[in-house]
Amino acid sequence: MHLRLLTLLLGLAVGLPFRAVLAQATAPSQGGGVSVIRVTATTMVLSLGGSSNSNGRVVAMAASAYGMPVPLAAEDGHYYSADAVYGKGGALGRGYAVYNGSGHTVTVTGLQPNTYYYITNAEYNADGPSIAYNILGTSVSTSTQNAPPSPLPVELTAFTGTVDALGAAVLHWATAAERSTAYFALERSADGAAFAEAGQVAAAGASTQALAYQWPDPQRLAQPTYYRLRQVDRDGVVHYSAVVTLVPPARLARRVEVYPNPSAGRAVQVLLQGYEGETLTLHLTDALGRPVLVQALAPAGAQYLEPLALPAGLAPGIYVLTLAGGGSAVQKRLVVSN
Repeated sequence: MHLRLLTLLLGLAVGLPFRAVLAQATAPSQGGGVSVIRVTATTMVLSLGGSSNSNGRVVAMAASAYGMPVPLAAEDGHYYSADAVYGKGGALGRGYAVYNGSGHTVTVTGLQPNTYYYITNAEYNADGPSIAYNILGTSVSTSTQNAPPSPLPVELTAFTGTVDALGAAVLHWATAAERSTAYFALERSADGAAFAEAGQVAAAGASTQALAYQWPDPQRLAQPTYYRLRQVDRDGVVHYSAVVTLVPPARLARRVEVYPNPSAGRAVQVLLQGYEGETLTLHLTDALGRPVLVQALAPAGAQYLEPLALPAGLAPGIYVLTLAGGGSAVQKRLVVSN
């Protein structure tokens, strides 16, 4: 009897379907904190606080305009590779992961001098392939120090910029002497905090006489723009210039005028204001909409005067002049009279 019951139970056990239970991590009950122990021009030593029921923490950093917060929220289910050299770790929000582990300190290197950074600490629990974060901890913003003075292989005597009426910027710099220089890199920024390389100019390498350089920015200015010069030596050492701020010229309000109107037998001219640097087309049609004239225009200045090439013997009457190519089309009525 007992043997048959045992056999029956074993048979039922073998017949039952097997269901694997997938592990699901639960976020720590408390968020983490971060504080700054020491700062230099290019490094930060951070202290990391965390909850007692977390497996570890991910610390993220991002360059920040004047220390303002930057989105750096870790996402559940996502593992972040980290590197203490800023910019080499995995992307996290708008920054980079600089630490991932259960420790409580990290030394971050590769930072820019005199730059604000925003730093967060996300505590997490992991269970197999599952990971959950608590991002409700404290964050901190701080700035690196100015780069310490050092003997420069390049004696930079000037770094300036100019902007023409069309918003084209040209950077100028001069050196009194150069020793073992590789090249100059021009860096551009929209906010004065985060810079990106925009171009390079080869250096003389070795010179004891004054030299002048210039670099035209292929991107026209649409807003105040910040520039700095990065001088790179042959041994890889980098030096930065002071920052130059260039502002685009104020654009005149757009205006289209036709005169004399009526023509009274005289030559007709078109005055354009605020269309400099654009490619435009003038279309002249009669009262029935039939084309009379097509004329291309390329205003070179903020105020541009162009004669209207009316056909010889054009019959008196009312005509419509349409300016196209400069955004919304503009129409003007022209009265041709003898």
